[in-house]
Amino acid sequence: MILQIAPVDVARIDAFAGIWLPWLRDSMGRTPEPDDLEVMADPATYYRRGGGEAFLASVDGEVVGAVAVKGLGASGFEFCKLVVTESARGHGAGRALVETCLQFTADHGGPALYLQSFNALDIALGLYRRMGFVNTPPPPEMTVLARTQVVMAKTAGTSYAVPRDKNDARALDRA
Repeated sequence: MILQIAPVDVARIDAFAGIWLPWLRDSMGRTPEPDDLEVMADPATYYRRGGGEAFLASVDGEVVGAVAVKGLGASGFEFCKLVVTESARGHGAGRALVETCLQFTADHGGPALYLQSFNALDIALGLYRRMGFVNTPPPPEMTVLARTQVVMAKTAGTSYAVPRDKNDARALDRA
């Protein structure tokens, strides 16, 4: 079993939406927002247009995960739309996708990598914290989605071992 992460290519444009939309609807019980549907029509073009990228994770040719990096101008980048199929969870695909986003941010000189999430994703939030992300207010360039409850960031150059205050205040707490 070899995990491969690569930018979305023309042949696999539909694969991103093919795993992300069902996850949002079925696993999270959430309805896609209008912006989500626009992005899913062609995630590669959408994110590249703003200086970012869309990535797919595959194992033995089967797509098992997706993530996108969105340009936020002077603030850096935001990773979004992260999803890993249930069968691939617990095997490092999510961490590898986030590491890909961190590397993209570093390669493109971004001062920070941001994310938006919601409290129901406690396992993912734990992963982000272990990787050095901390709660923060959203930067001015970030479009905060209606479903967002948590905004986090990791500053460029910080390692996973960044000491964190376990009493971090939630930048957004709409639970």
